[in-house]
Amino acid sequence: MSEAEQTPYQAKATLDEHRYQTRLKIDRFDMIADEPIDLGGTGEGPRPVSMLLAALGACTNITLRMYTERKEWAMEGVEVELNHERRRVDEYEGNDLPKGTKGYFDYISMKIKVDGEELDEKQLERMGVIAGKCPVHRILTGPLIIDSTIEKRG
Repeated sequence: MSEAEQTPYQAKATLDEHRYQTRLKIDRFDMIADEPIDLGGTGEGPRPVSMLLAALGACTNITLRMYTERKEWAMEGVEVELNHERRRVDEYEGNDLPKGTKGYFDYISMKIKVDGEELDEKQLERMGVIAGKCPVHRILTGPLIIDSTIEKRG
């Protein structure tokens, strides 16, 4: 196992006096998550789902950079645009939903734009496959267990 696979990822979210504003400690970084003012938040930080999208975009970018550097491909830059929405199963025309999905499902669209005059179609196709192998993508699409407990703080 590589060192990156062995390093535990850590995050702590603390909500105190502000209605929805949450202080985040992510590894060694301090950040804020919040809801917009029209939903009762202070609007001083991104929404949690937006942070999830940003994590997927950042991971995709980094994965593609690592891959293209290793292959010595001439990728100059990459931009990932992501959107999330809840969709109704009965209005979805695709055939890729897990059997038994009912009601609504979460849908993320991801558009990857790469810069690199020398990149050919075969390389772009391979990069599309590699993008789906970034660690955040694998977490979101693979088997996932969230083991939660609750206790009094203090």
